[in-house]
Amino acid sequence: MDPQQREKALSDMQKAADVFYRSAVMIGNHPFIEFTGLMNEYISACRLAHANGIDFTQCNKHNGMSLPLKPFMSDYINEKLECIFSGTKTLEIAQQSCEHSSLD
Repeated sequence: MDPQQREKALSDMQKAADVFYRSAVMIGNHPFIEFTGLMNEYISACRLAHANGIDFTQCNKHNGMSLPLKPFMSDYINEKLECIFSGTKTLEIAQQSCEHSSLD
């Protein structure tokens, strides 16, 4: 995606997460609601990548590229995973990201 397409995708992704959250709250299953936290943290990571000129749509296992994450982001993701899937494996920050840029 080009930068304008990524901007639109970010906006649409946030709208989708907001709709999911409202629906999940109405269902009333707390672990299911926590998926919204995962979606929002993914969107935050995509925003961070986009701000650094990285095409976040190419960051996936199939392409061999990872989204850049700050340590607090992986901590938050692990917290959500633990709530949803108690006892699951935890996420570690990859040393490589889509681009070799410093995000600290």
